[in-house]
Amino acid sequence: MRTSHLQIVMTAQEYIQQRLEHLPLSLEPPKVNVSLEEAVYSRLMSKKFRKMKAGEPCVEITKRVVAKAVKEQTPIMVTQCFGGNKLWRFDEAPEVDWAELFSLFYFIDWMKYVAAVHKPGMIFDYFSQDISAERLNNLTKDELDAYSQTFRDIIAFVEPYLPKGVTLQYRRHRGMFDNQLTYDEELKLAMDGILDDSNGRLPDMTEIQKIATELNVRLKPGQNEDPKWREKVELQHQAIFKTLTFKKYADYPDMIWTCPTYFDDSIVTGSTKRSLAKFWAAVGALQRDDNSYKELVLTPKQLAKTTFKWEDVQIVGLKGKNFKRIRVIS
Repeated sequence: MRTSHLQIVMTAQEYIQQRLEHLPLSLEPPKVNVSLEEAVYSRLMSKKFRKMKAGEPCVEITKRVVAKAVKEQTPIMVTQCFGGNKLWRFDEAPEVDWAELFSLFYFIDWMKYVAAVHKPGMIFDYFSQDISAERLNNLTKDELDAYSQTFRDIIAFVEPYLPKGVTLQYRRHRGMFDNQLTYDEELKLAMDGILDDSNGRLPDMTEIQKIATELNVRLKPGQNEDPKWREKVELQHQAIFKTLTFKKYADYPDMIWTCPTYFDDSIVTGSTKRSLAKFWAAVGALQRDDNSYKELVLTPKQLAKTTFKWEDVQIVGLKGKNFKRIRVIS
């Protein structure tokens, strides 16, 4: 007579703890049959992390930065410019949640993979466009401060688990200004320049752009009574990237760009192995996968279609209102 055995199912908490403990583990020494430059470039562009074919500007930037870093034996910085706020529609707002933490895991894995061949190491840089989001989406400074602080808190939480050769940093666009009025002046100058170039015509928008605008903007009373409110928001959105201070960040030559969505100058990586969504406009969840889990980042649309259960979690040192439980999908 056979004896039945109970299968021990890993809990979400056990998975997250295991994930943390695996972060610093060394990779096997790579077999490199090409030049060091080629090896580093290949790992940066690896399909283990890259979601889409890279545009020619991205290829040129990446090769140039790699060549210089290999020659000078200096760390390579990979930067992600992002919204700098948790989408206000979520109950999780204004603080970070599992989506930000899972993105950290994903990018640490990527940087570790490259650092295995680039011994000077890798820097992953989060650049928060918080001051822009405040004006663009009608958010408050307190909300953006809360997001930035809780993001820095989870970076501090994962730092003891960082692999050798991997560094994280978090910068705020707001930190480039002594006075917010200076940003407003730069923004107006950039908006005026766009209007001058278009003979006063507001930007044309695709349906996708309109949907994104409607999702992100917390309307002020009466704002949507203006039939051109979306186009006026888009004008401001385009102007952000033409402000003098932002261009100082964007024009820095010695960094490689990554983004969850396609730009021809960026490596498209998404936010986790299985999610292309922007982590700041989504929430994190785990999906059962045999006796393990898949890390997901879910947009509002995806979340609305998802059936899940909450599972309690208590990870020592991981603080914040959004880390006491997690959505688990069967």
